[in-house]
Amino acid sequence: MFAVFIDQDSPRTHYVLQEILSRRWKTTLAVFTNWNEFKASDEPFKIEYTTEKRDDSHSFFIQRENIIIEEEINEYFTPKTKSYHLAENTKKHLSSRIENLELSDSEKSRMLSVLDEPYPCLFPNDSDLGFDILSMAFYFLSRYEEFQSFEEDKWGRFHYKNSFVSDLHYNPSPFLDVAIIHFLGLLGALEKIQVPFDVQPTADIDIAYRFKGRSLRRTLLSTFRFPLHLPHRIWSYLSRKDPFDPNNTVSEYLNGQENQSRVFWLCSAETEGANRQVQRNYPPFKSVIRSIDKQTNIGLHPSLSSSSPMFDWEEQKDWLEKTTASSITHSRQHFLHLLFPDTYHILQKIGISDDWSMGFAEHVGFRAGTAYPFHWFDLSKNKETNLSIHPFCLMDVTAKNYMKLNPDEAIDIGRALKELVFIFGGTFTFIVHNESLSETEGWGGWRRVFNSWKNPTIAVASSLID
Repeated sequence: MFAVFIDQDSPRTHYVLQEILSRRWKTTLAVFTNWNEFKASDEPFKIEYTTEKRDDSHSFFIQRENIIIEEEINEYFTPKTKSYHLAENTKKHLSSRIENLELSDSEKSRMLSVLDEPYPCLFPNDSDLGFDILSMAFYFLSRYEEFQSFEEDKWGRFHYKNSFVSDLHYNPSPFLDVAIIHFLGLLGALEKIQVPFDVQPTADIDIAYRFKGRSLRRTLLSTFRFPLHLPHRIWSYLSRKDPFDPNNTVSEYLNGQENQSRVFWLCSAETEGANRQVQRNYPPFKSVIRSIDKQTNIGLHPSLSSSSPMFDWEEQKDWLEKTTASSITHSRQHFLHLLFPDTYHILQKIGISDDWSMGFAEHVGFRAGTAYPFHWFDLSKNKETNLSIHPFCLMDVTAKNYMKLNPDEAIDIGRALKELVFIFGGTFTFIVHNESLSETEGWGGWRRVFNSWKNPTIAVASSLID
């Protein structure tokens, strides 16, 4: 379907071409370094990716920037940006997706307004597109800025405020996906592809039970530390029920969406500090893991480790595999503690094929500019890897604790993000916890928020819901 002529070959170029023209659309791609062979190609959409457009060219021209052929990381590099608007033919095509929704005219009008907003592009130049979409894609997907020096937050993470997009003052959007759709529209290829949309709820189990599964010492210490919880603790022991129980929170919540969802388990042997979990030898803990493993997809939640992450994560993975008698190849970092390239190097070494940590803890949005899964490009080795990255754009703790939203505001921001993913394609992936689903510990009234997030249909704003 696509033919691309390049005047200089590089691992970065091939990686990005596969990501934005083949892998996400499941379309054919032919890359040429010989001009005559390129001209002879009968592919319907032909792109010239060079520094200067050839005189005998009738192809769509994208002017190549240097970052795409370099082999090193420039510690001080920051891309130039500018604003652009979607082309009229692109807006017309996307409008048809919105018009087919069963919404009121006012709701459709609100969604259509997204198509008139300005969006940022990176690497502006004299291309037919007005910018180098391949370099933009590479910068976002490789997480180039996270290989540069930055100020860590208190957990040692890359903070949203470190990201260059936080200074651009645009509404949180999948900026790369928008730019790719814009590019395909100008190329004339947008009508030839299927723009996917899916909703994918995921859950992290940091502490499986609120009261159960503790040692006597830990129980006594908690009782003295939190005396107001004593009535709830007594009720839990007498009724043999626990408010955080994953069977009554996560399992129930994911009912009906088991195939699309995934649950990540913290399997740390620690019972104190940031990685505290219930005792791993507690029979109901093992039982609930096996039960949810039969219901839906599961993965590892590697602990926050400062000394020996390789040893700790491999041991936790082995424990979870023995508990479930199945292979564990998906993971999401505890506290979303993701550092490049070390975290991914370790995950690859212990047999992880898919990571789900790509998102911000303290702000909604698209950390890699996309709602599509993609392969990780290891900048430290300047090569593509087989590690698949599944980005998320929203988390319960982000909405309530970091952004201080109330339930109605959280419903609306989830709806807005879901609508963006619907319009420009991808998977609306978000994170909840068994604690938040319990509607205890300050989470009262939030279950309806999470129900709205997981709804696969595009719903009206919370202010219009009875």
